[in-house]
Amino acid sequence: MTASASTLHGFRPFFRKELREWWQRRMALITLAVVGGLGIVGTLATRMDELAGGIPTPAMLEPTANVLGALFDQWILLAGIFASIGMLTQERATGTLAWTLSKPVSRVSVLLAKWTAAIAMLAVFAVALPLAISVGVATWSYGAVPDLASVARFGLVLLGLPAFFVALNLALATRLNSQAGIAAIAFGVLAVPYLLGGFVPIIVEVWPTSVGAMAGAVATGSAPNGPGVAGWAIGLATVGAAGLLVFGREDL
Repeated sequence: MTASASTLHGFRPFFRKELREWWQRRMALITLAVVGGLGIVGTLATRMDELAGGIPTPAMLEPTANVLGALFDQWILLAGIFASIGMLTQERATGTLAWTLSKPVSRVSVLLAKWTAAIAMLAVFAVALPLAISVGVATWSYGAVPDLASVARFGLVLLGLPAFFVALNLALATRLNSQAGIAAIAFGVLAVPYLLGGFVPIIVEVWPTSVGAMAGAVATGSAPNGPGVAGWAIGLATVGAAGLLVFGREDL
């Protein structure tokens, strides 16, 4: 067996097991209900303002703008955090994690399968389906089909948010047993640009959460923000490597 094969030993069956657990815990449907529901409200915000007495301009009634402006970056980010805070801690608490690692599955495969399964499910149930629903709602409410290419680019870039925060939470869970503690640190990382951006403006541009603003820009035809892409990639690689390093040395 090659070194790479040994490192990823057991990945495929463990990945399938993780996908099944997303269904068994109803996490996929809960994510769709929450993100999809909030996305619908955001998409209809202009119409609701009109019913309340507001006078929308023609630009405010543009269907693509209402889908892109439905705050999907916030809902997808929160879904990524809350869906992943217990992915490792629950198995550790019940003893399932130690039992799993007694089987022919590597520790790299455990973390990578959990991350990959989470991103796959979030891509469908927190990004693709909620955006598709909002496209339908916008078409019905504003009288035209949104620009599907723009919406697709928007959703693809937004996947960077859960990709980073799921990796962060998994890395934290290799050392912490408290879901509340993991969530607190994740929200602390989320708050960094808001707390320090006024003093060090470059943080806003390069912090991994800049993906949200980048998605809107890319959707409207702008080129990706180079420093933002670099900051996200470095952040993802750093937390991923830290999680693998700590988990590989942990005595279970």
